[in-house]
Amino acid sequence: MKMININLSPVNPDTICQLKLVDGSLMPQAAMGTFHSDNPDLMKGMKDIVVEAIRLGYRHIDCATAYQNEEIVGQAIAKSIKSGLVKREDLFILSKLWNKNMKPDEVIPALKKTLTDLKVDYLDMYVVHWPWSNFHEPGSSGDALNDHAVPYIHHDFMEVWDKMTELKRLGLVKNIGTSNQTRKTIDLLLRDTDDFNRPTYNQMELHPLFQQKEFVQFLIKNKIAPSGYMSLGSPRRPGRDRFPEHQSDMHHHIIQSISAQTGLTPPQVCLAWAHQRENNQVGYVSMAERSNWIKSNLLCATQNVLSKEQFQLIDGNNTGENPGIDTNNRLIWGQVFLWPEAKYLGHPRYLLWDDHQIFETKSDYDEFRKAFKDFYKVWKSTAYNLDFTS
Repeated sequence: MKMININLSPVNPDTICQLKLVDGSLMPQAAMGTFHSDNPDLMKGMKDIVVEAIRLGYRHIDCATAYQNEEIVGQAIAKSIKSGLVKREDLFILSKLWNKNMKPDEVIPALKKTLTDLKVDYLDMYVVHWPWSNFHEPGSSGDALNDHAVPYIHHDFMEVWDKMTELKRLGLVKNIGTSNQTRKTIDLLLRDTDDFNRPTYNQMELHPLFQQKEFVQFLIKNKIAPSGYMSLGSPRRPGRDRFPEHQSDMHHHIIQSISAQTGLTPPQVCLAWAHQRENNQVGYVSMAERSNWIKSNLLCATQNVLSKEQFQLIDGNNTGENPGIDTNNRLIWGQVFLWPEAKYLGHPRYLLWDDHQIFETKSDYDEFRKAFKDFYKVWKSTAYNLDFTS
């Protein structure tokens, strides 16, 4: 099936909802995602896909070092500018610092490589992809644990954040933000930053069956723009992120019912809900490779198409009679990032996001590790039929 249809009319970029960042700059609500590193076929076509997305009206491009395709995306950006489709200032380009470079002396070189690969002089937003240096090699299995992984250590994160701040002072990035944080880690970051170097954006998992309402409202209250990845429930996510407990957003009976009522496709229903959240103050990232899908995803950011009643069927109305469809269906457990002690402390679905496993300093964590090892020895030698995996 032909993916690109150059005869499909574009969306007027001026009609796309904009989120106002704390510095007054505007960020298009809908971002074109570029994560296809686990799909070789789509990686081959990434240049054409991004050029087509820009032609069809996308102005916000979501990139990351970990996606292993920034050089290809850069070729698409350069081609789009050279051909006159857009000017650089028309685009909002976001990238992310990968965990492997979460060391103070690697932040600036990592950003400069991203700029070189993307063929631009600055980024509109540079985001810390995950809050620690734990990493897995792209394409690895869900069992590929890193023995050197550690939980969130605030002192270490702030050393990296200081370098992010330096990038902003140098004019290499206009805004700095975060991704995959928790309420507590954002609290700590706000505590230790000022108006210049505070985070202006946080990207997080958001979809109808995993809404994170309280966290989203907390971010908005603190003038941090929330934006959701996996906006459609990520039906093509890597195998390492698939578990029997997961549910499908687009197959939920409420999504299907609204689709039948409105004539919208289930993906459009999910994105229409994303667009209308918190009075259109939440961004969303979506990925598509066919022209009609790309345009369809973008159109959802141009107008409210769900009625109040339809929106509340998904979102709820703060009553017991209609709680909405949020089932806390987190898809990214992040088990590949877990530290050695974590496997003894609970279900991997929750551990990465547990605000009780946060430390101010490395010495605090070292003290915890020593105490835990001593406790583990006693526990193992005295507990009957001990099973640490339950």
